[in-house]
Amino acid sequence: MRDWSRRHSVNRPPTPDVRDDDEDDRPKEPTLLEIVNIKLIESGEKERLMELVRERLVECGWKDEMRALCRKGNVFLLL
Repeated sequence: MRDWSRRHSVNRPPTPDVRDDDEDDRPKEPTLLEIVNIKLIESGEKERLMELVRERLVECGWKDEMRALCRKGNVFLLL
């Protein structure tokens, strides 16, 4: 019978070395997603879109259906 409590190591790839280049000193360029998010926030469009989504979800009854499922404990039915 094997003694599983005596396992000494886990098989995993080696950790990559940390680079000490000048690249790490430069500020990272924002991703496209970050740029779009910043523009939406600055223009106030993000809040307007969020409100529109909230209204549409209420109109279609999603909020009430979700509330009923949560009360019944059937949240897993959403998947």
